[in-house]
Amino acid sequence: MRHLILSLAFLTALFAGASAALAEDPMKPAMDAYREGRFGDARAMAMPLAEAGDIAAQLMLGSIYNNGEGVTPDTDEAARWFAKAAAQGDAGAQYALGMMHEYGGVSDAKSEEARRLFTAAAEQGHTAAQTELGMMYTSGRGGAQDLAAATSWFEKAAEKGNANAQYYLGTLYASGRGKPENHTEAARLFALAADKGQPQASYQLGLMLQDGIGVRKDQAAALARFRAAAERGVAAAQTSLGFAYLGGEGVEKNDTLAAKWFAEAAMRGEPLAQDRLARLYFLGQGVTRDIAAALLWQTLAEEGGVTDETLKNAMEPEITPEIRATVAAELEKLSAPAGPQAP
Repeated sequence: MRHLILSLAFLTALFAGASAALAEDPMKPAMDAYREGRFGDARAMAMPLAEAGDIAAQLMLGSIYNNGEGVTPDTDEAARWFAKAAAQGDAGAQYALGMMHEYGGVSDAKSEEARRLFTAAAEQGHTAAQTELGMMYTSGRGGAQDLAAATSWFEKAAEKGNANAQYYLGTLYASGRGKPENHTEAARLFALAADKGQPQASYQLGLMLQDGIGVRKDQAAALARFRAAAERGVAAAQTSLGFAYLGGEGVEKNDTLAAKWFAEAAMRGEPLAQDRLARLYFLGQGVTRDIAAALLWQTLAEEGGVTDETLKNAMEPEITPEIRATVAAELEKLSAPAGPQAP
């Protein structure tokens, strides 16, 4: 579930569009208090304005309850205030409420309602809503799948510089879905998005640079893109970086760094990285040799669909009943449902 966190920058953009352009904005004292972290004061000042229909005040209350700023988080109460602003046609509120419906932030979340809200905001030029709407048309969530409509919304947002829209539009060009297959255009769009920090675009561009698809082959540039994505937590990019260090491809060979990146990806559930990390633990390559760790990661990789008979056969003579019991206990811990979070 993706939880909508509203940052001060996001809120400022919302309020800027919602507040009346008056010499004395009635929301200014509340905004000043909010910026200073005096959330209780901000809420008290915004409440009567919100009840009287002030959109900026409604947005602030929705954000305060959603983020739990000075109050116990209450997404249903947040949604109630966003809905009041959305009903008045505010695109920011429509987008925020749509996100709560699409990603489960409210008790009565409906993807159909998310699509309706994103459409209302998108038609007003809200680029993030246009991108979310494009994703819904791509997947068929909340209504019919329509790649032509998805492409149209992605194009509108991409033209305004939305990095996510540029990335998703690039995937359509790369796959030939909704657009004629065009790897050059896909690479161009991935580069635009990657340069804005979109991590999946960085990874996809790295793959294209690595193989010379749609762009000139450039291993060093590919590694730079993989690194940018890996540092943002993209497991597949971390795996690619691990292989580069392991084989010395475009970078000085470094087994320790290979193990580091395989471990990062392995902990995020990437089966191929889990298998390679198991091999490194078995060989003592880049890490201290540890048969139990090798068996643990090899088992997880196999559960994820990566079978490595060579490694299994090599490990088998060294696996004692004690090692099997230790690994079984660790696997049981990993599969156990998470307990309640500490307050």
